[in-house]
Amino acid sequence: MPGNRLVIGLDYGTTFTGVAFCEATSDNTPIDNIQVVHDWPGHHGQLGTKEKVPSEISYSASASGKVLWGSLIPPHAQRQVWTKLELDEQKRGEELKMLLELLSGIGNLDLTRFADRGGPPAYPGKDPVDIVADYLSQVKSQLIKNLEKTYEGVYLTMPIDLVITVPAVWSDRAKDRTFRAVAKAGFDEKSFPNLRETIMVTEPEAAAIYVLKTMKGGKQGDDIAVGDCFVLCDAGGGTVDLISYRVKTIQPTFQIEEAAIGTGEKCGGSFVDRNFTKWLEKKLGTADYKKIADNSAGEQSQHMLEPKMGRIMQAFLTAKTSFGSEEDEEHILPLPAPLNAIDDPSRGIDCGEIRVTSDDLKEMFDPCVAKTCNLIAGQIDQVQRAGSRVKYVFLVGGFGKSPYMFDRVQQFARTRGISTIQPTMAWSAVVRGAVARGLESGGTDLITLRKCRRHYGTPASEPFSPFKHSEEDAYIDEHDGEKYAKGQMSWLIKKGDPLLSSQARHAEIELYRTFDATESRVFKARLVACDGDVAPRRYAEDSAYNVTILSADLSSVPESKFQIARSGPYGKPYFIANFKINISLTSNLKFWLTFNGQEYGSVTTQYD
Repeated sequence: MPGNRLVIGLDYGTTFTGVAFCEATSDNTPIDNIQVVHDWPGHHGQLGTKEKVPSEISYSASASGKVLWGSLIPPHAQRQVWTKLELDEQKRGEELKMLLELLSGIGNLDLTRFADRGGPPAYPGKDPVDIVADYLSQVKSQLIKNLEKTYEGVYLTMPIDLVITVPAVWSDRAKDRTFRAVAKAGFDEKSFPNLRETIMVTEPEAAAIYVLKTMKGGKQGDDIAVGDCFVLCDAGGGTVDLISYRVKTIQPTFQIEEAAIGTGEKCGGSFVDRNFTKWLEKKLGTADYKKIADNSAGEQSQHMLEPKMGRIMQAFLTAKTSFGSEEDEEHILPLPAPLNAIDDPSRGIDCGEIRVTSDDLKEMFDPCVAKTCNLIAGQIDQVQRAGSRVKYVFLVGGFGKSPYMFDRVQQFARTRGISTIQPTMAWSAVVRGAVARGLESGGTDLITLRKCRRHYGTPASEPFSPFKHSEEDAYIDEHDGEKYAKGQMSWLIKKGDPLLSSQARHAEIELYRTFDATESRVFKARLVACDGDVAPRRYAEDSAYNVTILSADLSSVPESKFQIARSGPYGKPYFIANFKINISLTSNLKFWLTFNGQEYGSVTTQYD
């Protein structure tokens, strides 16, 4: 054990959360050694497994005021659900519309508050980051119980690497908010004194690492050849994320590279729940629906699952997870009081129980399944445009575990001559893959190349040219008196550009700043992104949006290191600073500062 390190994987999901860990004993620690936390407290028999715990928390479930979480929340209690979606507030168009419908269908939500914020409102009295932190602090406590059981107090002396998973479509701000929630929950040096590194990895990438490493030693591994491409589809509770890979080498080491730009959408299993609530209101009628949801689907004022609705949603979960396309099945769901006295066959209600048919379930599933198949088609088309062909679709995640989802994806893939595989441990593949990613040491990365998911750049000033620039962007520099055009985009890296895992730096912002002796040496730069295929020339264009404000602190640089200009047009001496902000683009953004070729000072970020 001396010299070994501990890798912890955390997969905080929209509907369920998984945690796993493994002691790294060598560069080739078997992934079979990965231990998934199973002993989650409370009743948890809905899915026949305890590999994950519900991502739910209740602040009102106990008279003592104690916070209850996961499966400890009793059926009659209000609960906060799907909080993960609130970490990413960059929702536009149909995506926002779907989320509004999802939230309004099962809780009380004041929709008027969206207009002011451009995204869903914070929960009453608490920011989503704080709610996630409260929940994850309970998850951390259960993890520590498992570590104590396995290692006793020795884990406190071991170097620890923490690997956090996030959706492939997560914005950079959402990644930052996830980091903050995890740290606030106590995944830090106080709980883990030798916490060495915190790594962020996308959920489909983590799943791909685990699936390929399990296949490598099995029969399916014999069918994989250099140049083969496959799509990894991680269908979870909130998001469906996809990345395509190409096998680069098999011997002496097995390595893959991204073959297409990762894509995804918020159309996971929780949106089937959203469709169920809309179907339920239609069946019951608005008047009866209000008796269990307080208001009709579009009139709620808070974001939480009401007790009565919570009970029928729990019953629906059984029907949802077992539903397959080959059977003409029927499910009977008990209605909560006061609807349990209704007897109305015309509405499919018999003695307080409502009938859900296969056609009803297909109506709930099909919009999400269709979006998933469209996403897979997009990945296949990207790979084909690059001159390759997809051989497999790997389907993982909680929603990917659905028999109906698998059947539909399999049917779709067959029409294109592609095999669909649902690996063993498909539900926990992401958290297992997070640990597998952490077990990789320098130079042994399974994934050698990734593709940038968006354009990144910074607005800069350029010497003004009447042939190129608009007068509305023109200004006169106060130090040199020259005319410049502000807000001209300098795109540092473009969507689809290759990002080698062996490179520490993928892009850099080269900055030129002038200042006098009395001014601060903290300079700000704005990092901007564009998700479109074509990036705009000017910052003022609608497709360019802010990612973060970078503050480069050169206070520690000796004054003698700066260039001095002693005769400006106004006769005042001033200093010139030429420096670079270096950017690493892996699953999350990292920054550092270099001045005259040396690392000086620091870079801080401000996402809010």
